[in-house]
Amino acid sequence: MRRSDVLREQRGDDLSDTTLRVGARRARRRRSRRRAWVARPTTVVAVVCVVVLVLWMGLRVNQARAAYAGVTEEVATLQAYADDDFAALSSRDLAPIIFSLDELKRDVSRLQRAVTLPPGVHQIAKHLPWIGERYRAGHDMLNMVALLSEAGETTAQVSREMLATLEASGVSADGNSPVGTWLDVLTRHQAELEQVAAQVDQAQRIRARLDEAALPSAARNRLPTLDRVLERVGNVDDLLGPDLPAFRAALGGDRPVRYLVLFQNPAELRPSGGFPGTMGLITLEHGQLQDYRIFSAHELTQDYMRQRKERRPQPWPIQQYFPQDGFLLHDATWWADFPRGAAVTMEMYAETDWPPIDGIIAVQPAVVSDLLRITGPVMLSVDGEEREITAGNLYEEIERQRRLRRAGDLDATSHKELIALIGEELIERMKSGDRQLLARMAAALLPAAQRRDMQIYASDPAVQAMADRQGWSGRLIPDEGMPTLAVDFANMAINKASLAMQPRMTLTLQAPENGQRRATLDVVLEHLGTNDEDPLYGGFQRWWTEVLLPEGSGWIASDPSPLPDPEALNGGSYQIDLFPGQMGRIHMEFTMPDAPSLLLRRQPGLRTAEVTVVDARCQQSQQVSLTKDVRVDLAALCR
Repeated sequence: MRRSDVLREQRGDDLSDTTLRVGARRARRRRSRRRAWVARPTTVVAVVCVVVLVLWMGLRVNQARAAYAGVTEEVATLQAYADDDFAALSSRDLAPIIFSLDELKRDVSRLQRAVTLPPGVHQIAKHLPWIGERYRAGHDMLNMVALLSEAGETTAQVSREMLATLEASGVSADGNSPVGTWLDVLTRHQAELEQVAAQVDQAQRIRARLDEAALPSAARNRLPTLDRVLERVGNVDDLLGPDLPAFRAALGGDRPVRYLVLFQNPAELRPSGGFPGTMGLITLEHGQLQDYRIFSAHELTQDYMRQRKERRPQPWPIQQYFPQDGFLLHDATWWADFPRGAAVTMEMYAETDWPPIDGIIAVQPAVVSDLLRITGPVMLSVDGEEREITAGNLYEEIERQRRLRRAGDLDATSHKELIALIGEELIERMKSGDRQLLARMAAALLPAAQRRDMQIYASDPAVQAMADRQGWSGRLIPDEGMPTLAVDFANMAINKASLAMQPRMTLTLQAPENGQRRATLDVVLEHLGTNDEDPLYGGFQRWWTEVLLPEGSGWIASDPSPLPDPEALNGGSYQIDLFPGQMGRIHMEFTMPDAPSLLLRRQPGLRTAEVTVVDARCQQSQQVSLTKDVRVDLAALCR
């Protein structure tokens, strides 16, 4: 064999060996990759879940499509009902709503079953990357809708029975109707309503944790509707659940209850809302009005003075500016913290021979105006003349009678007598009104209580606790967990010029340092009256002003200096004298704990105050009108 052939044969053998070695290495790498892939259980599980999910989706897609179509249809139907005036609905009108809610509940249940993986895979799928967050968000959305649809159906069924009873027995029967009263219906269904409250609470918790970004766009578009539903039911959630027994007791569910009603006059402003020159007594039993009486406050005060055991000391401002024969009953709700003054009023009332009371309700003229907007104008014969009393002219008509008597017409009907006539007419309309009218009147009272135009105090601790939780009690500090700033006023000149005073306030906050913020509060009072007016309505004003600083604050300095009021709040009390056209100021410096938000408290009866909150770090500000309590997001000012 030639040498060249031998060399070629050797090279071929070498190439064969090399090829074999390369092939062996490649095989080992492939086996290694297969072992590594098999060693990753998450990968295996993910692939298996995806395969199962695809197969499962193929089997369930038609069921899910049909259920989703049903849900969409019922939601659209219920949204159409949502545009209706619920106060105008009768018990018959609720039947189709109950049917739609029941259908929605069934379709949601079908959809939940159609989109839920088998038990073992379900738990794994919830924790998979990308897939898991969408799977969880979708189920959260469905769970929330299921809870609300079931709660809505129960509520609608109870409401239907309650409305039917109300239509049969009214609000002023003797409480012995064979069908009972609307309040009796609520009592019978207390267990179901407590379950409704629990379902709403659970739905609110789900909404708080819901990952909106993980939802499909169609589902995200439904969230505003769900949020409106949650907001509406959240307003009565506690009343349906834990507060229902106290709510029932407040309306005479167990025995007749009687309340002393104070009609406050904002033109004679006091820290609690105004001087209560006219009062009333109302008795409720089983949620129905049994009887009422409206009278002058001086009638009750004189009876108290005849029978009191001792003269009570007066609060410092009253003793300083208009001292009297001891602390009198019609002044007893002096303090800005309404429950404090109401408790003192009840103690004084107990020293009279008037029938016992269970609580006190203070009412601003704004509440009567709200009711007149619902009932329509009242036509009254006053001094031989027909007068139309409307929501817009209520206060002017009342003061017209005062002016007539002030001008010398002593035979004219007094303003207090006119208040009584208006009150009696509204009560009679309520007694004879249909269910729609009653529902609208009742609906107007809830926001009035929440903005402190109506304040409630009860001797029953459970009822009072309910009023506190609902924000109806007029507490100086409505929420113990929320830093509160309150500036309260009283015109101590003993005239009717309070509505001619316009307050404005500016709160400036410096940068936080060691958990505290230095702050300045500037209060401006402007007398809008003129020298051409009757001094009773536009004359000299002497303003006693008291400031409540947030808990943990420290007063530093003020101009003017604080008054020597032994009961002054932590921000002190001050005196500002104003003649028509003048302006007065209070400048205060203090420190307050650094907090993310601050509650600005509204004083009932006060002309609407504009408040500007400024963060000095960035000179960003927020201006609010105190038509109600306002929470200011301090953390957002310098974002």
